[in-house]
Amino acid sequence: MKNLFLNFSKDINGLTDTLAHESFDLNDIKTLNIVEHKISPLGQKIDFNDEFQEICDEISKTDNLIIGTPVYWSSMSSYMKIFIDRMTDVMDENPFRGKNLYLVVCGTAPNDTFPHIKHVWEKISKRFDMKLIESISN
Repeated sequence: MKNLFLNFSKDINGLTDTLAHESFDLNDIKTLNIVEHKISPLGQKIDFNDEFQEICDEISKTDNLIIGTPVYWSSMSSYMKIFIDRMTDVMDENPFRGKNLYLVVCGTAPNDTFPHIKHVWEKISKRFDMKLIESISN
């Protein structure tokens, strides 16, 4: 099985990365640090440097998708929110279909926002035909 971790933290070696690699019974996890990739916000002109489609191509090749975000100002990171918004661009081809999804939310005190972020991904999972396997928070 192929395992892909989308790290939506600005800190590529931070707590989000650590929890994603240590919390699930998955081996050989490939990591994409979204902070190192260009994803244009929905509604903005998409320039030639935009890498959203390339990331979706990687997702289409995986079985297990791990997504992780730190809590910034009582919400998910802007990297994650922009990614979610851009998912509307691939609704027809749906590279997420059939993926097992694992969610990581971490921060100083993520308890108040964890239910909200989990709820968002539960809705996305249903819409994009993914199976949310496990959600964790520190």
